[in-house]
Amino acid sequence: MSTVKGGVYQRGPFWLDLVRGADGKPASDRWYIWWYDTGTGHQRRRSTRTGDIRSACDELDKHYLANHRPTDEDQSGYGVAQAMTDYYLEHGQSLPSAEPIRARLRLFSRFMDIEQEAKRMPTPLMFEHIDDSMLNRFRKWGEDDPIVARKKDAHGNWVDGQKRKRAASTVEESVIQLKAALNYAFNNRRVRYVPPIKHKTRDQVSSVSTYRLSIDALAELLDYSFRGAGSYSAHGERLLPFRRYIIAAVCTLARPDAIYDMSVLPSREQWMRDERRFALNPAGRMQTKKVRPVMPVVDLLHSWLAETDDRMICSERVVHDQNQQVDIIEQVRVASVRKAWDGAREQLGIPAGFGPKLIRHSMATILANRRVDLIQLEMALGHRVLSKTSSRYAIFDPDYLDTIKGGIEDVISDLTAKAGPAIHPKLTQNDLNVSVLRA
Repeated sequence: MSTVKGGVYQRGPFWLDLVRGADGKPASDRWYIWWYDTGTGHQRRRSTRTGDIRSACDELDKHYLANHRPTDEDQSGYGVAQAMTDYYLEHGQSLPSAEPIRARLRLFSRFMDIEQEAKRMPTPLMFEHIDDSMLNRFRKWGEDDPIVARKKDAHGNWVDGQKRKRAASTVEESVIQLKAALNYAFNNRRVRYVPPIKHKTRDQVSSVSTYRLSIDALAELLDYSFRGAGSYSAHGERLLPFRRYIIAAVCTLARPDAIYDMSVLPSREQWMRDERRFALNPAGRMQTKKVRPVMPVVDLLHSWLAETDDRMICSERVVHDQNQQVDIIEQVRVASVRKAWDGAREQLGIPAGFGPKLIRHSMATILANRRVDLIQLEMALGHRVLSKTSSRYAIFDPDYLDTIKGGIEDVISDLTAKAGPAIHPKLTQNDLNVSVLRA
């Protein structure tokens, strides 16, 4: 029986504790959700199946939300922090954009912590406390607070790396996410009032930039990814994930998150090898408003996919298999090429503020200038969507996105003439004579 009601975490009639023996000592390290059953007059419990206290608290929150009907007292004491947590647990974490949602909510949560510690915000923050003045303070704080890259030093300790300014559009995404969390709480009758938050539109917070990479600039980017800067001989190997990213971006016009998700594993149902098609949206992932289309596979992309074991964006290393006495190439998934992009941007004079998504915008502009079909271009960018029935069959039509495929092939032809060695799939410029087997 639990001996310390609510000693760790309690919400409503439910609390966390360990199962204890007669001497009060824990019988195991697994946390349990406890509550008093008025029908039987006894305490009941349910295992969280974890010894991690944070995960156990999340499980208790889920149990509470699934089994407790909010009372008037609950509604009057329901705060913003709890609303954001419940929104993510019940809804946000099941969405394809779960990680961005979590990051947006975390930004506002950090602002709350700083403001409450400085006594500039009520504790707890309630729905009625949120107004335009507070949101404007958050916007200013968010833009002034830089994004800091974290990395491990030689001793394995996390240290601060490079800093960059947070865009106003990024901060506004947090405002939009906060609004969604508060509305979710209201719709589930956890509060009786929701503040009328008015978020800014993308046009209001994003300046329209006409800067684009030319064919020559794309060729320089590819050449940099192949040779690097300076005389360091391992640049090509180190920058291979970046080169793979550039190839994928040129050949698919995809957004960065879709490129990182590209895989050849049959279970993901993305690469239709025989049909020469690639589904940017993997099996099991729900489409969002940022649609990921099916793209025709040009010969260059096909050759890189054929040299891929799982993720398109990966690093490679040669290891020796003692059992088979052969060298094997191991491919390791890479989650981001941002550091490589920043190095290339500084080396090639690309203005600050632009990320890898610039390749997508540049390719769209190049193709539009080459007079591809603009409706097909909208489809390739995910801005125009076929009906479910039409898309099921249209993607296999030989004319599907034919002007886009032809336009991409023309761009590749130009890039091959300017940066030929960087186009073709191989480990590095120093490994042309290495014969290896893939893992």
